[in-house]
Amino acid sequence: VAFGFSADSQSAVTLLATFGLAGLAGYTTVWGVAPSLHSPLMAVTNAISGTTALGGMLLLGAHSATTGSIIPDSPSHWMGAIATMLSFVNIAGGFLVSGKMLDLFRRLEDP
Repeated sequence: VAFGFSADSQSAVTLLATFGLAGLAGYTTVWGVAPSLHSPLMAVTNAISGTTALGGMLLLGAHSATTGSIIPDSPSHWMGAIATMLSFVNIAGGFLVSGKMLDLFRRLEDP
């Protein structure tokens, strides 16, 4: 509620709510999976991180369109920038770990 009063535009509140729902969906998805299925879950987690990154970029794009500046100047825009950065770190790390896991199953005679 306090964020809604302090936000500079209604679209920022809407985009931040979308970001929050995406984070909640990701948390619920990861927590509800059996331990034996955590390896296939990595691909789904990367997709959820992609959604979070997209939400953060939309939040930053809305800010850039209204102010003409790419530098965040409000808490909601800083949260969008941080969300975008952390999501891309998570996506890159997920692909790196997935590649290393697939290498564990490669035979020596495979190309």
